[in-house]
Amino acid sequence: KAGKGLYAWSDGKPDKPVSGADAPDDLEDRLILPMLDACVECLRREVVSDERIVDGAMIFATGFAPSRGGPMHHARARGLTETRARLAELAGRHGPRFDPDTGWTDL
Repeated sequence: KAGKGLYAWSDGKPDKPVSGADAPDDLEDRLILPMLDACVECLRREVVSDERIVDGAMIFATGFAPSRGGPMHHARARGLTETRARLAELAGRHGPRFDPDTGWTDL
C-alpha cells in the first residue's frame, strides 16, 4: 500500500522482476551455508549430540529441504572440506559473518 517493499508497485499490483534475473551467482551458498555452519556450531558446543538429530530438527522445524536429507547430510554430500572452504571464501568476499566455525575440523 505504501509503495515500498520487495517490489515496485504500479496500479495496485507488484511489478515482479524475472525470477533470478538480478540474483548473484553465489546466492544459494550465501543463504544455505550459514545455516550449515550454525548446525556445526551447535554440535561443537554440544547443544545437540548427533548429526541425525540436527537434520531431523531442521527438516521438521524450519522446513529445510527433506530431499537434501538435512543440513548435515547436505554438507557431507557436498564434502565437508569443500563446504568449509566455500564458507572461508565467502568470508573473504562478504565479511566475517561467513567465517567457518572451528567445529568443521572435528567432523
